[in-house]
Amino acid sequence: MTAHRRRTHAYRRTTNAGDGRNRLSRRHLILGAGAVTAGSVLAPYGLPGTPHARAATGDQYDAMRSTWVDLLIGGDVDASDPAFRSVIDRIDDEVASTIELIDRSADRPGVFVDMPFIEDGAYEGSSRIPLTLSRLQRMATAMRTPGSRFEDDADVLADVLAGMDTTNRLIFHAGRDEFGNWYHWEISGPNALMNTCALVYEHVPAEALQRYIDTVDHFIPDPHYQYIDERRKLSTGSNRMWLCEAVAIRGVVGRDEERITRARDGLTDVFVYVDGGDGLYRDGSYLFHAGIPYTGSYGVSFVDRFANQLVLYAGSPWDIGSAEREFAFNTVDLMLAPVVYDNVLMDSIRGRSISRSAGDHGGGHHVSEIVLRLAQAADDETAARWRAMVKGWIERDTYDDPLADASIQRLALFTELLADEAVQAAPEPVNHTLFAQMARAVHRREGWAYAIAMCSARVGRYEVSNGENLKGWHTGEGMTYLYNADNGQFMDGFWPTVDPNRLPGITVDTRPLAENVGVRTRPDSRWVGGSVLGDEFAAVGMELNAMESSLRAKKSWFCLDDRVVALGADITGGGGHIAEAVADAHVNGGSKADDNFGSDNRLLVKKGSPNVTREAYFAFDLSAVPSEVVKATLHVYAQVQDSGGSDVDIDAHGVLDEWDESTLSWNTKPATGPRLDSAHVDEPRRWRVMDVTSHVLERLAAGDEQVSLALKQDPPDGAGLSVWIASREYSTYGYDPYLYLTLAEPTETVETVVENRNLHADGENALTVNGERQPTTLGWSATFEGAHWAHLEGVGGYLFPGGARLHALREERTGSWRDVSEVGSPDPITRRYLTMWVDHGADPDAASYAYVLLPGASAARTAELAAELAAEEGLEIVANTPDLQVVRVPRLGVTAANFWRAGTARKITVDQPCSIMISERGDTLSVAVSDPTQLQDSLSIELRHAGYRRWTGDDTITVDTTHPSIKLRVDTSGADGRTHDVTLHRT
Repeated sequence: MTAHRRRTHAYRRTTNAGDGRNRLSRRHLILGAGAVTAGSVLAPYGLPGTPHARAATGDQYDAMRSTWVDLLIGGDVDASDPAFRSVIDRIDDEVASTIELIDRSADRPGVFVDMPFIEDGAYEGSSRIPLTLSRLQRMATAMRTPGSRFEDDADVLADVLAGMDTTNRLIFHAGRDEFGNWYHWEISGPNALMNTCALVYEHVPAEALQRYIDTVDHFIPDPHYQYIDERRKLSTGSNRMWLCEAVAIRGVVGRDEERITRARDGLTDVFVYVDGGDGLYRDGSYLFHAGIPYTGSYGVSFVDRFANQLVLYAGSPWDIGSAEREFAFNTVDLMLAPVVYDNVLMDSIRGRSISRSAGDHGGGHHVSEIVLRLAQAADDETAARWRAMVKGWIERDTYDDPLADASIQRLALFTELLADEAVQAAPEPVNHTLFAQMARAVHRREGWAYAIAMCSARVGRYEVSNGENLKGWHTGEGMTYLYNADNGQFMDGFWPTVDPNRLPGITVDTRPLAENVGVRTRPDSRWVGGSVLGDEFAAVGMELNAMESSLRAKKSWFCLDDRVVALGADITGGGGHIAEAVADAHVNGGSKADDNFGSDNRLLVKKGSPNVTREAYFAFDLSAVPSEVVKATLHVYAQVQDSGGSDVDIDAHGVLDEWDESTLSWNTKPATGPRLDSAHVDEPRRWRVMDVTSHVLERLAAGDEQVSLALKQDPPDGAGLSVWIASREYSTYGYDPYLYLTLAEPTETVETVVENRNLHADGENALTVNGERQPTTLGWSATFEGAHWAHLEGVGGYLFPGGARLHALREERTGSWRDVSEVGSPDPITRRYLTMWVDHGADPDAASYAYVLLPGASAARTAELAAELAAEEGLEIVANTPDLQVVRVPRLGVTAANFWRAGTARKITVDQPCSIMISERGDTLSVAVSDPTQLQDSLSIELRHAGYRRWTGDDTITVDTTHPSIKLRVDTSGADGRTHDVTLHRT
């Protein structure tokens, strides 16, 4: 069943704006067709902005503040219009509820009774600062909104002024040390405070305004940096944009030219592509928080804040220049549009935001608004294309009405667009986008799209932060997303109710995992990425090194015209047991020999003078190990932190006596045995592994349920380097020390999940296997020993080349947003699922799978294609081995291959691991090749094709010879994983 919400697009007919889009006031930029007044003219996109050197006038500050207030409130609209009236009424209802929560006691501990800053004599969480100030901003917004029942309300004004004063005096003021989350002190708090000051500027006493300005100056002394303590570092990406915005508004309300200039100049060095770390890459990838794909969160925020500041600075001495505008405008086509489908912002690039109930549609609505705002400052051709694109998104959004909860600004933009009959809605494009730098792929065909989420040594598996995304363990380990006419598939309670160990597309060790395990970790996998042929087809692959498991696999997805071929090989391992540290501490010699460090969030190891000699101790509870242990490895997350050098060895020793984490010191440390194994540690933080099997087996044989280990240094010259190790108190980031135990009789199996489809609250979508319709009874399950094809109503078909032992389950699952986010609603949600998977057994050795997804295919068409496959027509799986995975599609003239190591397949020979696609059509041979490892300087390729005389292509490809075979050399020294193209011609 497809879930729909009733959509009622209420809008007014308006006349087209003609060519006026290039001559916009700041007010027009804010409101689109909803604007009714003209301000200063915005320089058209692509033309130079005003030089910064021009001095500001007194009226300039007032003009900028007025512009900002217009942006915050949405400007002047017709409050009698039913659509806008409903938005204003909703705002008023929210504000009325907020006013009822105000604490009116004389010595109040906070502004609101449900959110005191101080309880039982202690400060509560830092989140209460921005939450309080945001409520005050909403109250001030209502007071400034024409047609609001709180417009110019003196009582509301008094409450807002008193609320800011209380917040400032009790907790948020200059000179205060931060606690909790830095973001609340330096970004969300200052922005809400300055926005509120702008809204009620004329009424804020001068002394109070100065205190608020001093507060922002204290927490953001320079927007180029974040953190005000010893952690101070350069700010990047959207964080920089937010910091600059807060300081800019502080400069406006404080009439401070220097602060505005510093904020404006802070934008310049984030309007550049990055080659590593946080920010936007040239292929459209957006990484944040140490390698997490975050286009749909921090990337969207980056462009959103640019759009705001474009408005703020327009026509001022700080106007944004053409090069910076061009960079920001390019993000629409490069970064945003490829990850939106029918107004859905794909979850594969939303990071921890998937655990928020606003969902992928909320993100899509936000992107649509941003694009429309930027379109007002774009050239006519670009603006027309973007408006057509967004109109198509909105009209195809059948699940979540984009107008239902819109702000005044969004409502004005969307209704104007929908009413503009000159704009024809654009269909979704047919193409493939591979984001090599963030290990994501999006394949688009008519009527469907398919997204793939991977991880690598460069890209993290998933993130938990602020208690969000608690069960996202496998979302970056090959999860696939099929988007089709079921516009609410991943929005309608999916994340609270889906089995997190059975996400579609993954090959997984089904052992249960604890929340926060593996957060921000990266596997050792280097081969992750693929090649794209003519922006149409793709070979995508990942070398899977599963999280906290010995499971390894080679996975490929060959994305073609009407299908995706999924192959898996070399599926080995899994079924082990993880024992996390139950105690850990380091000891320090010399003057600290009696000190205890059991509560530290780090462990230190070093050999040196007595005062700096340190050893680390760990204890593990093995009482729950389900079967005999055959191997044990110690895993610690470590790096060298020493000015004296960059790499050193650490040694693992068995601990022979008991010890206590809370009392352990150098003088009380237990005896240890001989060295068990060593690990080399260098400067990057990563997992270090040591074999401790002999000691673990010895202690288990002695009947011990707890095993202890120590880490020391014994450098040849007697002087070591300081090694930092994450302790179990560092668990917020999921880097607890642990033992991985390989078991003689593993209990959990390894599975590849073919499908896990959300059937919504009452779906009974028919499942057909090998032509037989299966029961729709909840709780039904079956195993099909020779499944050749399956079909799920409303989704499409599935082919299993050579037959598969397929498991299927129809179930109802209940969960809540609280299950995946500590701040989510606890209200239960129940959804139905149809799941299909292949079971590889416990601890498999070189297992494999193959299936073909046919999105949108009917049952009859699926059966027809299954017959073709059985007759070896239409699709040939050339190889599915640990060395290479290759498919050939004769009707398309396409051969696609992922070489995991050097080798030969059919007419292709390569000298290094690579991904390659070849298309031979008529007199043309097209070749697309990449280095997914991003480690190699060059590739050499031989193609046994003859008769080609001319070629055109990328300057990174050299054609050495075309007879008797084609020999290519590809320069991959750019280490960016991109596809290199060459086309050869017979004549």
